[in-house]
Amino acid sequence: MKHAFVLGLVVLLSEPLIVGAEDQESRLGDPVFSMIHDQLATLGAAKDTQAVTVNTWSRSAVASFYLNEYVPPLGVPMQWSGNVATCNAGATAQAYLDATFQIMNFYRGMVGLPAATNAASYNANAQQAALMMSANGALSHSPPPSWTCWTQGGASAAGASNLALGTAGPSSIVAYIKDYGSGNYFVGHRRWILYPIRNEFGTGSVGETTTRANSLVVFTNTVTRPPTPDKVAWPPEGYVPYQVVYPRWSMALNTNSSVSFAAANVTMTEGGSPVSLSVVSRTNNGYGDNTIVWEPTGLSFSAGMQDRRFTVTVSGISGPQASVSYDVVVIDPAINTDLIFNNGFESGTTGSWSVTVQ
Repeated sequence: MKHAFVLGLVVLLSEPLIVGAEDQESRLGDPVFSMIHDQLATLGAAKDTQAVTVNTWSRSAVASFYLNEYVPPLGVPMQWSGNVATCNAGATAQAYLDATFQIMNFYRGMVGLPAATNAASYNANAQQAALMMSANGALSHSPPPSWTCWTQGGASAAGASNLALGTAGPSSIVAYIKDYGSGNYFVGHRRWILYPIRNEFGTGSVGETTTRANSLVVFTNTVTRPPTPDKVAWPPEGYVPYQVVYPRWSMALNTNSSVSFAAANVTMTEGGSPVSLSVVSRTNNGYGDNTIVWEPTGLSFSAGMQDRRFTVTVSGISGPQASVSYDVVVIDPAINTDLIFNNGFESGTTGSWSVTVQ
């Protein structure tokens, strides 16, 4: 029987900071996971959705996409109607639920994946799961009946979800994509959200009068693998706001063919100079597509910075491509440039600095 793994993420801040490096104030637990029978073979195909993507080689388009699709959802109030004292899982405002998917689709759009939609039939159990995590101050994919506010539906959702404690809704999606913490080196939460054959998710969030928590049901229906993008990388190819460039970089190939990174290696350069890095995961599979993960060292990004271009090469892949090379240009989206095209890429100058992308 095929098995899959699901992860739990603990975030002990009420909201993660929006920065380009790991939140030093956050303390994350090791991932909590359990092996469950893969339900996918018994489920029908989800409805295919259209890609809501951005041209990541348009600097202005990426800046606009970030400012309109990433920033606003983080400010939407939860308006949770539940009560932990009475084990009422309640519900959040529809706007908060919509914001959760808006920020998820920012990440998916930057990668070039179809937009995700809410599989609403999973939401009630996901609410129960989130309530249990909050009420007990812990994460478990197999919560025992002895837990406060335990329900069978909540336990079922917990066994099929990314789980977060201390954050909820849109901010939990940010936490899943960051996947920081010593136990999350294989970025399993990120991989489920950016899995090309999954575009429906259920979700539940609690908070405001109790510790924030989220359950994101990732074992839903599957779809036909989309023909594009050719790879799923974070940060993705092209211009990327520095606020969403996290310490762990990752890449998978979007293919139905067998892919192994067991013998693969990664190199990065900036302006022709090598960037020091450590490959932290090559063979930790069972979380969406097989993925290679690495951590560059010595990189720091901040407001007002000039655009910085990195060339990434992943070689030694066993699969349809032996080597993949792509460029990532880290930007401050608040800086406007006078845009021109140079060899097919946007570049520009403004005030005290200039940038040219060859």
